[in-house]
Amino acid sequence: MRRSILAAAATALLMAAPAGAQTVEFGRDGVRVLPPGYSERYDRRDRYERRREISSRQAARIAREAGMREIDEIRGRRNSYRVIGVDRRGRDLAVDVDRWSGEILRVRRG
Repeated sequence: MRRSILAAAATALLMAAPAGAQTVEFGRDGVRVLPPGYSERYDRRDRYERRREISSRQAARIAREAGMREIDEIRGRRNSYRVIGVDRRGRDLAVDVDRWSGEILRVRRG
């Protein structure tokens, strides 16, 4: 009796697991199979976050965190900002900051 109950429970779990693993969406673009935990709202927000670029002021803040004391100039390039200035010892410093992620691409000391 126990074996039959355990077998029935195991069969029910195996049958229910694939059904909860993915979602099928019918929309104007056709049929899509979505991964577990997918939400259209979060997907749109993530796409918006990836597109938004940082400002030159944020690039200056990032360069200060990398060791720049005084900022002389900020040059906007296609995919990055180049922040030019001096460090705390008075040496020339150039920091390239990615325009989309805010990641420091290169630090050059002169």
